[in-house]
Amino acid sequence: MSKKPLLITLLLVPLAGLGALVFLSDGGRPAGAAPAPPPEPEPVAEAPVAEVLLRQPEAFVRAANGVTGTTVLWPLKVELELVEASFLPHQEGVPAVGSGANARLSGTISGVDERGVAAEIRFVAGANAGRVLRCDADGRFGAADLYPGLSVVEVRGPGTLGSRREVRLRRGQDQLLNIGYGRPGQVFGRVQDQKGNGLANAQVWVDGTRVLTDTEGGFYVAAVAAGPVLCEVEQDGFALYQEQVWIAGGTVTPQERMTFTLAPASELRVAVHGNVGGPGPVQLYLLSDRKAFSGAQAQRNMSFPWHRINPVEVQPGVPVTIGKLPPEVVRVHAFRPGARAPAKAVNLAGNLRDLVIDLEPAPALTGRVLAEGEPVADATVRLEAPDRVRATLGYFTEAAYFLETAVLPNLPPGMQEVKTGSDGRFSLSSWSEVSPVRFIEARDLTGSSWAGRLVQPDESEVELELHPIDVGEATLVVRFPGRHQGLPIEAWIGGSPRATQVLASDQDLEIEGLVAGRWRMKVTWRAQVIRPEEEVQVDGQEEIEIALPPECIDGQSEEQWRRAGKEYPHDIETAGTPR
Repeated sequence: MSKKPLLITLLLVPLAGLGALVFLSDGGRPAGAAPAPPPEPEPVAEAPVAEVLLRQPEAFVRAANGVTGTTVLWPLKVELELVEASFLPHQEGVPAVGSGANARLSGTISGVDERGVAAEIRFVAGANAGRVLRCDADGRFGAADLYPGLSVVEVRGPGTLGSRREVRLRRGQDQLLNIGYGRPGQVFGRVQDQKGNGLANAQVWVDGTRVLTDTEGGFYVAAVAAGPVLCEVEQDGFALYQEQVWIAGGTVTPQERMTFTLAPASELRVAVHGNVGGPGPVQLYLLSDRKAFSGAQAQRNMSFPWHRINPVEVQPGVPVTIGKLPPEVVRVHAFRPGARAPAKAVNLAGNLRDLVIDLEPAPALTGRVLAEGEPVADATVRLEAPDRVRATLGYFTEAAYFLETAVLPNLPPGMQEVKTGSDGRFSLSSWSEVSPVRFIEARDLTGSSWAGRLVQPDESEVELELHPIDVGEATLVVRFPGRHQGLPIEAWIGGSPRATQVLASDQDLEIEGLVAGRWRMKVTWRAQVIRPEEEVQVDGQEEIEIALPPECIDGQSEEQWRRAGKEYPHDIETAGTPR
């Protein structure tokens, strides 16, 4: 009998729109529920090629022979994660491009009937802004290539309330996000000033649901999914406020546990002197000055949502006023291609409300983008450290926990992006002091042509010639000798689950459409390691053989199936299957 492989095809979906930040409509919310909080600052509309391909976007699973029976009760779990793509440039001693994105997030979203929901988890703020994770039919989702630090996600799914949560991602570690809408809680709360006076008409977002306070500052939300809920408050004349509150399912959270005290707002007037670098505006990023705090307070996430105001764009010679700031010490970081300024601290609790930033020339990387020798206008050019996380921490001279003190975007020392002019030229800051060797890539408006290379410390001018994207086509064939019946397979690609399918006894597992490169592979069955984690180079077609334990070949007994709450498949004809 000819073997018809099980295909797990990774589709390289179009890039357009993946990075766009949009807030979903309130479909699935109760009647009368208000919209989500004001939009975050929008990330770039389209993510460059290297980043999208490292994500391994979409995939589907299908069994070539249709439904296949088996007495193997639990699926074999096959996990693949891309370590380094062959199409990207490599250099000895330089981290692989995207190597800083090694935090993991997974979980399950379930609806009112406690069944899985085909929901979307959209990153709306933080270093992963623009990423969208999609649940399978069982409500499971996951990703293994996220940037560490705090992120804010929006969860939306058919027939659900929807949620807005803060997730704390750590380098090389797993983080769970499980949300169930079957037993929502009720919430009573209050917004007050520092004297205890209630604030009327304050806007409060509880898990993404917006309400207004009454004349006494009170508010009520009829249904909130259980878990650590992000609460955000905004009122004229007061500093923005956020807090994470634990909501218990099926219970009423009393007002005393949801009382938010707002501080009077401060304003900061910023003027930039010196029209250095550019073109384009100066980008300001405001953060709490951790040096003004001590001990554990310096390491915790502050109650001010800095991602709601960052970045602030300022043109040299045109002052701007930034409002709704907290009355504390704020440190201001200024960035512009080919220019820089030392970070400055301002005590907004004192009398100082004005800040002058003096731009100075900085080492720049300039160049142009060509296609068949002609300049390409409006091409996207990105310059980044191969390990963005290391570069960001190097700029701030901070330890890794600094990424958890605020929701931080991808800052220019780690990654910056510009568009080419009509002459195909661009200008960027080199930032070689935080990452001597950097990666640069360019892409045309259609996303079909691309160029990428490493930039050395002594380079100040580069030329990028666009060519059609070719990431290589790779296939991994996994053989399991000795089988005589179906084998359920649960594949996870890049941390994302694929639908469980049963591999027929005469089939090999064939994983197609992979980007050529180095992959990390792990095979387990019921948490028992079948093949230890190892790296596999997959260029073209790679074949490997894995020996299965008897339990994966002969299956489980009828008693074991009964204890698992499942019906034993009596109609399966297999040799050696225990009864």
